[in-house]
Amino acid sequence: MSRELELVLQNDLIVDWKEHYKEVFGKHTLLLKNRLPELPVFEPDNLARLIEATPSEHYDFVRPGAIGSKKSQWQQGSLAGARGEDVLQAVEEGRFWLSLRALQDWDEGFAQVTAKIFEELEGKVPGFTSFKHKTGMLISSPGAQVYYHADVPGQSLWQVKGHKDVYIYENTEPFLSDAQLEGIFLGTTEEEIRFEPWYDEFATKVTLSPGEMAHWPLNNPHRVENHDEVNISVTTEHFTPEVRNFYAIIYANGLLRAAGISGNRHSYGARKYAKMALAAAHKMLYKRIMGSDTTAKSIRSFKLDIAAPDFMADL
Repeated sequence: MSRELELVLQNDLIVDWKEHYKEVFGKHTLLLKNRLPELPVFEPDNLARLIEATPSEHYDFVRPGAIGSKKSQWQQGSLAGARGEDVLQAVEEGRFWLSLRALQDWDEGFAQVTAKIFEELEGKVPGFTSFKHKTGMLISSPGAQVYYHADVPGQSLWQVKGHKDVYIYENTEPFLSDAQLEGIFLGTTEEEIRFEPWYDEFATKVTLSPGEMAHWPLNNPHRVENHDEVNISVTTEHFTPEVRNFYAIIYANGLLRAAGISGNRHSYGARKYAKMALAAAHKMLYKRIMGSDTTAKSIRSFKLDIAAPDFMADL
């Protein structure tokens, strides 16, 4: 660990915590202060080196459509051989977002940061016990967007640079149906789901500034719009025993729906454990047949070309 990182981690990364926050954590949208912008990794030279060191299977470099467009307009690109400083220039001057995934698995500094974040949360929220921690980074252009979607694990979004609007919706119909949730958990539906503009009338809108973090209830759909400036954010995700059990129930409901049997999100007793057993057996069989339980990534259709007017060249 670098001396600079060690100095940052000597104090809490989550600041201005209020005692009553423990009562609403995971139940309501919560806005917290954080010290992540102080991390040395976000200095331009260090960030460029991190991008260059990112394994190919751990990033997505995406050209999204303009705000208001549909996901079908996005393209996935390659950064093979690109300099980190050129990637940052393309993000600043073009329309891209770069997602660095599972940083804790391959970057020692982020492994330390991830451990610190969840150590603090578990100390501040009684009964909160988490595992399968993951940390990612989003570096995105002025005006870029993240489409309406829902996530499987618990999620938080930590803002480091720039400002963005986060629209958060309830995890019930019409914003998220049982069938949509089951499809997301089974991997038969992409995280991006049906969105109607009138949903915004019922959204909680949060504008994140550097040094702020938002945490919202499990599976709440959300979408993001950047202000007219480069944005850098960190994402964290986690499971708890309750989240794991809920995942198994919804996964099993999806299998049952495919067989013509509808299920309930809230199952108890013998029915709950039967669904958990069904989900575990299916995932084990799938992994044995396929060799992996991960879904295929989008095909990369262009590569970064810093000399091109739109920074894109065909592969």
